[in-house]
Amino acid sequence: MDFEDFDEELFINDDLDILDIVEFGFPRKVYERKNAFDELDDLSFFRRFRLTKNTILYLLEMIEDHLEYDNNLNNSVAPIDQLLCTLRFYASAGHLATVADFIGMDVSTASRIVARVTLAIARLYPQFINMPTQYELTKTQTDFYHIASFPRVIGCVDGTHVRIQSPGVRILKFLEIVKDTFQSMFKPLVTQT
Repeated sequence: MDFEDFDEELFINDDLDILDIVEFGFPRKVYERKNAFDELDDLSFFRRFRLTKNTILYLLEMIEDHLEYDNNLNNSVAPIDQLLCTLRFYASAGHLATVADFIGMDVSTASRIVARVTLAIARLYPQFINMPTQYELTKTQTDFYHIASFPRVIGCVDGTHVRIQSPGVRILKFLEIVKDTFQSMFKPLVTQT
């Protein structure tokens, strides 16, 4: 077989591949999903998902009904994998491509799963979020005042301080203007009006 015959055969094979795509569509990619729940030890698991295995099983028990599919067509994602995908998304600062690669699915699938599981978790708010009574508000404000002489505080949110290099005087003046503009938006969150 000389080079011309090989070149012609290559083009014929390419044409046949294109005809197959036209007739049958693009071939589907079937991902192999790793079983992170069973494969990872407890410490590695906690580092990747920020929750223990027992906590995840407890959460899964509460939302599993909202995550199950009616059938197992098209390699559907199991509820535990959906929950792990979402928790990995929360723990990894929201990089869907990284999460999808880690779990073993396409980015668009991971995106839909994160939205679906987030909604299922949000539905649990009545069981875990209670607004305080007037007595509890007053007591909390008094307690905060006794601890730190900080008046009218009704709660705290955890956070992290990160040291940054000064962006310069112009940026600092801008941030000061923004802080003054938006300060009133934050007051209702921490004080009683």
